[in-house]
Amino acid sequence: MYFFKSLIAMSLLAMGSVMNTAAAPACSILQPGNYNIESVGFPGELLDIALPSSTLNVIFVEQTPPQGQLGVWALTNADQGGYHIQNVGLGQNVSTIHLIESGLFLAQVGPAGAPASTYAIECAGSGQYVIKNVTADQLWTTVANGSPGGLAFMELRPADGSAIQKFLFHSL
Repeated sequence: MYFFKSLIAMSLLAMGSVMNTAAAPACSILQPGNYNIESVGFPGELLDIALPSSTLNVIFVEQTPPQGQLGVWALTNADQGGYHIQNVGLGQNVSTIHLIESGLFLAQVGPAGAPASTYAIECAGSGQYVIKNVTADQLWTTVANGSPGGLAFMELRPADGSAIQKFLFHSL
């Protein structure tokens, strides 16, 4: 009798495990097109541009929705199986810059006519993705700056598996 109870308990455990994994939405390969990008670490907040200019534009997230097309990002196929990312509102490419004084690597938009960096966008499970620099072991990371209003900017850091390195892509 004990054997059968154990067998039933193990079967229920296995079924629960299968049901949990089946319920998680799978990632699909992102198709070229326009997307809103949401930081998993800052739920409901979309990537945006801080104070649009014709020179350097920092990518950030905040609680206020993006104005116009500044929160729309175009993905196009690029070399190395990756993507180029462009801000639709500004019509400018996203690239990685290295701030030598601070040692930081930032994802930034512009200046106008600047070439785009190639990024790999890889599945992180449950419909979430990471955005990776294809030439270094660095992921886009949403880093809070401690200001009121939940402002955070996009820095490239080594992978650590945290929610601030994961994103949702909402097709438009």
